[in-house]
Amino acid sequence: MSAMDLLVNDVESRFGISASKAGSLLTALLGMIQEQSGGLNGFLDRFRRAGLSETVTSWLSGTPAAAISPESVQNALGSQTVNSIASRTGLSLSTATAALGFMLPKLVQSLAPGGAIPMRLPSDAMAYLSGATGVVTSGARDAVRAVEGSNLRRWLWPLLALLAVALAFLLWPRRATFNVEDQVRLASEKASAALAALKPGYAPQDLVSALNLEIINFPTGSAQIPDYSTSFLNKAAAAIKMAPAGLVIEIGGHTDNTGDPAANLSLSQQRADAVRSYLVQQGVPDSQLKAVGYGDSHPIASNDTEEGRFRNRRIEFTAR
Repeated sequence: MSAMDLLVNDVESRFGISASKAGSLLTALLGMIQEQSGGLNGFLDRFRRAGLSETVTSWLSGTPAAAISPESVQNALGSQTVNSIASRTGLSLSTATAALGFMLPKLVQSLAPGGAIPMRLPSDAMAYLSGATGVVTSGARDAVRAVEGSNLRRWLWPLLALLAVALAFLLWPRRATFNVEDQVRLASEKASAALAALKPGYAPQDLVSALNLEIINFPTGSAQIPDYSTSFLNKAAAAIKMAPAGLVIEIGGHTDNTGDPAANLSLSQQRADAVRSYLVQQGVPDSQLKAVGYGDSHPIASNDTEEGRFRNRRIEFTAR
C-alpha cells in the first residue's frame, strides 16, 4: 500500500468519511500542488504568507505532524478554494477543513522526506493523481448503492455519470504550459553562476559548457540582441578574455524550420555576427571569435512542438 493510500485510510478512519471522499480531498491537494507555480515550495509559500512559517519549518524538519486549525487552512488556501473542495467532495465545510488540516502536514512530510523539497511530485503521488477518475467513479457507485431500489434510479444514473465526468475534469492534473520567459530566466541564472564559478586556467570545454547554458531569445525575424542578454554577454566577454592562448570560440547561429530555409540560414548568420560583434566591442580579440550561421540544418529537438522549436532557435558556442 502506498503512502498516499495510507494517508487516505487515516483520514477515512479519523473523520468517519468514505474512502472516495477522503481520496477526493487528497486528489484536490495534489492537484493544487501540481498546478502551483513553484510546485510544492510554491504551495508551502501560501502557508508562510498566512503566518505559518514556523509550522512549515516543523513539517520539513520531520517533527511529528500535528493538524492545523480550520482557520489556518482557509487563510492559506483561501475560503473560496476550501468551499469549492468541500462542495465537490460532498462534505460539510467544517468536516472538509478539519480533514484538510489533518491531512496537510502528513502529506507534506510524505512528499518531502528529510525536508528535501522535490521539484515535481514523486512517482507515488503522480500515480495517485492519475487514478483520480477512479476515485470519482467509486464515489458515484457508492451513491448509487445508497438509493438502489428507489424510483429515482431512472434518472440518477445519467446524473451521476455527468457528475463523475465533471469531477474528473476538475480534479485531473493539468500539464504545466511551456513558458518562454521562465525558461530564459532560469537559463540566464544558471549560465551566470557557471561563468562566475570558472577559475583561472579553466579548460576550454568548461567555458563553452557555461556559455551554452544561456538562452539568447532573439525577437522573431530579428538579429537585435535582447537587452536582458547584454549582462550575460558582458560576463561572457570577461571569461573569454581569460581563455588559454590560441583558443578560438565558434558562435553558431541556429533556427527552427519555420519559413524559407534560405531566409533562416541568412538570419542565423546575422544573429551569430551580432553576438560576435558585441563580444568584440567588449574587448574580446577579433581572432578568438568565429561566427557561422547554420539555419535549420542542425536541430537538437523536434520542430513539431513549440518547445522543440524554441530549443532549436539558439546560439551555440564551440571551442575550436
